[in-house]
Amino acid sequence: MSGLGAAWALSQSPDRFDFLLYEAQDRLGGNAVTADMPQDDGSSIPFDISVTACIPSVYDHVVLLLEQFGIELLETRFSYSVRYGDGVYAHDFDSDIRRDLQDEIEKFQRVLKRIKRFAFLTRARSRVLNALNPYNYISMGTVLNLCGLSGDFRYKVLKPMFVNFLMATNVFDMPAALFARYLEFFDIERATPMRTWDQGTRRIYEALSAGFRDRVCLGRPVRKVYRQSNGVAVEDQDGVRETFDDVIFACNANQTLMMLDRPTMLERYLLSSIRYESELHNHTIVHSDSSVLPDNEVRPLETRSNHIEQYGVRPDNYEITYIMHNQQPWAHGSDKPCLVTYNPISKIDESKIVHRRWFQHVVHDVRHIAFLVPLFQFIQGRRRTWHCGAHTLVNSQETCFVTGLAAARQLGADYPFDDPGARRAFNHYGRILHGWRFRKARA
Repeated sequence: MSGLGAAWALSQSPDRFDFLLYEAQDRLGGNAVTADMPQDDGSSIPFDISVTACIPSVYDHVVLLLEQFGIELLETRFSYSVRYGDGVYAHDFDSDIRRDLQDEIEKFQRVLKRIKRFAFLTRARSRVLNALNPYNYISMGTVLNLCGLSGDFRYKVLKPMFVNFLMATNVFDMPAALFARYLEFFDIERATPMRTWDQGTRRIYEALSAGFRDRVCLGRPVRKVYRQSNGVAVEDQDGVRETFDDVIFACNANQTLMMLDRPTMLERYLLSSIRYESELHNHTIVHSDSSVLPDNEVRPLETRSNHIEQYGVRPDNYEITYIMHNQQPWAHGSDKPCLVTYNPISKIDESKIVHRRWFQHVVHDVRHIAFLVPLFQFIQGRRRTWHCGAHTLVNSQETCFVTGLAAARQLGADYPFDDPGARRAFNHYGRILHGWRFRKARA
C-alpha cells in the first residue's frame, strides 16, 4: 500500500515525474492479498486473506480514496471465538473460561481506563505531547505483570483477540499506549462493528494503479541499488540497470538492507534493528475445508469472523482461521466456505486448498515505536533514498498509505486530498517520518 501510494501521488503530475514501480511478486499489494474461491458454476468469489476490514474513523485517507474511486464500504463485524483445550471463549457466549476469568476481565478493563487517561496525549497532533505519554515507554506485558493478571487471561482471552486483528505475535512487547489505542476500537467482551471494502483490496489496487500500469514492473525483483552523487542505479535480478534521480523503498526493512549497496552506519543499524515475526502468521492456506472448525455450541462456521485453536505445550501456539464468508458480505453467497487458516496444524483436504502464502510482519515493540521510528528522519532523503511502509510508522493500511504519500511529497508531489482533518493527520505523520524538513500539505 505504501509503494502504491507513493506511485499514485507521483502519477498525478505526469509532466513532472517519470518513474518505475518494481514489484518482486506477480501482483500488487504487499501483505494485503485478495484470493478467489472457485464456485461450482465456473465463476469465483473474491475475498481478502490478510487485510480484511477497517474502522473509518481512523482511516481518513483510505476512506477518501475509496470515495474517489467509487468503492463502497460495507458493514461487517469482528467476532472471534477461542477453543483452549476443552474450554471455549467467545464475545457473547457464557462459558467456563468466561466465568472463571470474569474477575480478571473486569480488572483488565479498569487497567485500560487508567492507561486511557493519557490517551489524549497519543491522539494529539503534536510530537511533543505524544512523547509525554509515559505508557509509550513501558510494554503491555510489563503492565500485565504489575497488575497481577494471570497467564490464563493473557493466553485464553487477550492474546487470541490481538493475533486475529493485528496479525502480530509479540503483542505484549507493544507499548501499553499503543496497545490501549487499539482497544479503543476492539473489545474482549463484545463484537466490534467495522467496514470492509466491497469486493476486496485487489479492487483498490487496481483503481490506484489504473493511471500508470505501463510503469509497473511485476515479477521484477531488485537485486541491488547503487547510489552516486548524481543519481541512483537500480539493478534487477537479471542484471539490468536503470538510472533515476531518487529511489523510494516500500519493502520490509530487512529487504531494503539487502538491496542497498554500501549502506551507511545509521542505515545498517536502523534497518537491521527492525524486528519481524512470522511465527503465527507465516504459513497461510486458503481453502474450503470446514473440518478445521469445531462443531460446537459457539458455531464458528456460521456465526464468527475468526476462530482460534490452541495446540501443543506452549500456551500461545494458535491455529487461526479467518471465516471470510462471515467477514465480507458478498462472500455470503459462496457455495462453499471461504476460509483462511494461519499456522495450520489441522489436516486440510488437499482437494479443497485454493492457495498457499507466506507472510512476514513487523514487531511493534517499545524499542521500535519509541526509539527506532523517530530515527528514520535522519536517513530519509540521504543519498537520494526515501523509506516508507509499516516499519517506518505503524502497521495499518491507513498509515502505510500515508507513508507513501509523504515520501512522494518530499520529492515534490502535491498532496492529493482536500480534507482538513486528513491534512492535519498527514502533516503530523509527515513530521514524525521526515522531521523538520517535511514539506507540509497546505490548504
